[in-house]
Amino acid sequence: MKAVNYIFLVPVCLLAACGGNQAEKAAPQGLPEKPVVKLLTLKPEPIANKLNLTGEIIPFDRANIYARTPGYVKEVKVDIGSKVTKGQVLCVLDAPELKAAQAQSQSNSMGARSKYESSKSTYLRLLKAAQTPGAVADNELEIARNQMRTDSAVYQASRSATQANKAMEDYLVIRSPFNGVVTARNIFKGDFVDNTGKTLLFRVEDNSSLRVDVAVPEAYNSTTLKDNEASFTVSANPGQVFKAKLARKSDAIDPQTRSETWELTFPNANGLLKPGMFAQIVLPVSRPKDGFLVPFKAVVSTQERKFVIRVVNGKTQWVDVKTGFTGKEKTEIAGDLKPGDQLVAQANEELKEGTTVQVKQ
Repeated sequence: MKAVNYIFLVPVCLLAACGGNQAEKAAPQGLPEKPVVKLLTLKPEPIANKLNLTGEIIPFDRANIYARTPGYVKEVKVDIGSKVTKGQVLCVLDAPELKAAQAQSQSNSMGARSKYESSKSTYLRLLKAAQTPGAVADNELEIARNQMRTDSAVYQASRSATQANKAMEDYLVIRSPFNGVVTARNIFKGDFVDNTGKTLLFRVEDNSSLRVDVAVPEAYNSTTLKDNEASFTVSANPGQVFKAKLARKSDAIDPQTRSETWELTFPNANGLLKPGMFAQIVLPVSRPKDGFLVPFKAVVSTQERKFVIRVVNGKTQWVDVKTGFTGKEKTEIAGDLKPGDQLVAQANEELKEGTTVQVKQ
């Protein structure tokens, strides 16, 4: 009987042992697994980018020329495309009534001068005679002096009127204000022009040097241009790259376009480029200070926010950021971050804040 009892106890013990091992193995299967993530470490680095923008080429100087006095076109001495120098005559106007007014003014001036000289002579004669006591009454001398002063004022006024009429007569000769080229001519011989500013006579432009204006987005307002130089191309000269220097900035943001105008200068002595052309400009810009660059996949964008996931002591933190420069593989970020912070390299919304993660080595 004792032998039989031993035979039955062995299977029971074996079953109990097997059941215990299965329970121990099944227990870990109920615990959640830690997400495995790859981290990147933030470190400051230079932030640079190349902006591709469209700009406009304009002349260094441009003058729209109008008549300053009404008249008829007597002579036209230049045409579109004419090279002109400063002070060169562009056209001559004729105004007969202005010439008549000038002649009348000169006549009035001569009459006023004669009257002034006569009253002056009378006063000086009385003044000399007054040195003899009782020869000239004081009242008579005072009247002569006042008359001389009045005639002097009239004469000076007539001289000013004559000079003004002479200046008006000079306005009949239209001259170029600087060296350049005539790019527009809207008058012909015999045309009547007035001084209301409605009729453009000529447009003169100085194209020996050109301005290249480009609207730079507000986000790049604080950047600096490498070597203060940009490159650009124009469709009229395919394959040819031109260089231009940054001359000035507008120092104001256009409220409609949210951009600042940067003006480049280009020496155009050979006349290869023309005002009015559009330029495809490349601006190599950089931030004045180092910043953080991360792969695109490290930034999560939703309708509500844009953030990165920082890992501290094995747990995740969502950190809101703003993006700036974007390159081929990385983007600039700014937020509550510091050098040495570790971010999830491939972040997503499913990796909730406060999640314990396992770092992939």
